[in-house]
Amino acid sequence: MIFEAKASLTTFIACLLWSVLYIPRSTNGHFIATCIYFFLLISSHLYVIIFVLKSNFSIFWRSYGIGGVFLLGLALIFHGPQQFLAFGLYLCIVAFFHISEYLATALFNPSTLTLESFLINHSFAYNLAHLLCVIEYVAWCWLYPSIKLCTSIQILGIGLCLFGEVFRKAAMYTAGINFTHLIQYQKRREHELVTSGIYSICRHPSYAGWFCWSIATQVLACNPVCFIGYAIVSWKFFDERIYEEEALLLNFFQSDYLTYQQKVPSGVPFVKGFHLKPHNR
Repeated sequence: MIFEAKASLTTFIACLLWSVLYIPRSTNGHFIATCIYFFLLISSHLYVIIFVLKSNFSIFWRSYGIGGVFLLGLALIFHGPQQFLAFGLYLCIVAFFHISEYLATALFNPSTLTLESFLINHSFAYNLAHLLCVIEYVAWCWLYPSIKLCTSIQILGIGLCLFGEVFRKAAMYTAGINFTHLIQYQKRREHELVTSGIYSICRHPSYAGWFCWSIATQVLACNPVCFIGYAIVSWKFFDERIYEEEALLLNFFQSDYLTYQQKVPSGVPFVKGFHLKPHNR
């Protein structure tokens, strides 16, 4: 694992170790465990200060901030009101998604690793979507708090989030150096068409996984309005993204991609992509 990934992972874990403050110290067993945790806490923060913060402040504040969001989620799960349990899970899932995107990029295609690989500043619309999710969640807790106590819906949301996360990371692993977060407008020399593994199921598994994940976060949060909004906006985004990307892929790989396109679906429901027809749109 390259240094940037180690720095990010260590910083994230260092932040999470503040959860040691939740551990009661009333018995000897708990006291010994607390001492061990505090040793790890101090050691990890010393590493972060000496090796990360000094030369990689940009990685530090992003990873530590993501860790802080995850920690807040844990606090709500274990110590918050019952109606905020789903919100705590939502924060943990969102935080894990962003830190895992950076680490997966570092593992599978380190040459493309940048600060943008965290996907924190993905777009204004993406950040606005999270803000609207929080607003709706709080509004429902105030107006109709029992909607946040639907355990079966929350379990479904968690399952779909995990499925989307695994599906996307499997795509990154399978594609390897062929996976990038940005659309490539010029074919790189090492760029190959990947059609095996999870890419034999759908042409754009990373988009399919992200699409599933984004909608599932609102199932978990029990946000009916944002669920509909996320579904519409996410579908429109991936429809346009896949259309643009496939026009380039057909140019890069020509008949090979055309054959692949005819045999394998896009992965996002009702998204057909770019097709070589007299009138594409």
